[in-house]
Amino acid sequence: MDILVHTSMGLAPSDSNPGSILCAPGGVGRNVAENLARLGLATQLFSVVGDDVFGTALLAATKQAGVDVSAVSVWPGCSSASYLAWHGADGDMLAAVNDMGVLDKLTPELVQAWRGDLAQAHYMVVDCNLPAQTLAALLQSPTQPVFVDAVSVVKCEKLRPWLPSVHLLKVNQREAAVLSGLKVETVDEACLAASALHQAGVNQVVVSLGGDGVCWCDADGHTGHRPARPVAVVNTSGAGDALLAGLVLGCAEGLSLAQAVRGAMACAEITLASPHANSRQLSIAALRARVDDTEKP
Repeated sequence: MDILVHTSMGLAPSDSNPGSILCAPGGVGRNVAENLARLGLATQLFSVVGDDVFGTALLAATKQAGVDVSAVSVWPGCSSASYLAWHGADGDMLAAVNDMGVLDKLTPELVQAWRGDLAQAHYMVVDCNLPAQTLAALLQSPTQPVFVDAVSVVKCEKLRPWLPSVHLLKVNQREAAVLSGLKVETVDEACLAASALHQAGVNQVVVSLGGDGVCWCDADGHTGHRPARPVAVVNTSGAGDALLAGLVLGCAEGLSLAQAVRGAMACAEITLASPHANSRQLSIAALRARVDDTEKP
């Protein structure tokens, strides 16, 4: 559950800060699942929640968005995962706290129980919130292309031994720097980091650069960059998750990585304009309209 705090001014420590507080369904993997369902792909979520108010609300909202939640386990006595983010007037995050203890219940044994359902999927999307052993269990011998969200600088480290198992890796600048061992401060450096990760075994790499757009390295080792279009930012939470969902959709449609990035960035733009981590405006029709708009002179 995302608990989003917005203030019109900067953070004043040790004081009460006027602003607004919004609770909304979140979580990287869950956000991607909802976005994929909104984009028309049959999507099933494998996860865990606690038997609390947040867990009940998460399951109801995710199901309402069109995601199959039948494989989500409910754990008695546990608190559902939650994430509190503080955003300033410009929409950027000032600070955040996450409580992800329940995800320790996502064990390799639980993955084994899911094997039958997982084997039927055309694509698998995982995030690095998973425990290291569970991530390893999923990436040891995948039977379908695997898309991975690095999540954070700390959490992406557990992915390092399994890079050759990843079909597409989505990272930000800091995550790209950690995994590649290179400095990533410019567009050219981001392209070099993407290429280095491809050479380390990842089939395709996408590096999100915020206001500087997106860099990538495709399966043939070719790199590219697409600048971001100026958009009015309401909230940055969830934009990267929308980007990854757009990349999965592009793959499902048989697009080249460069073409998929164009659509994925349109998904992110739609999400940046929403106060929620998942935009209710996201749809195939909205995506197509925005992509078509990028082609106008």
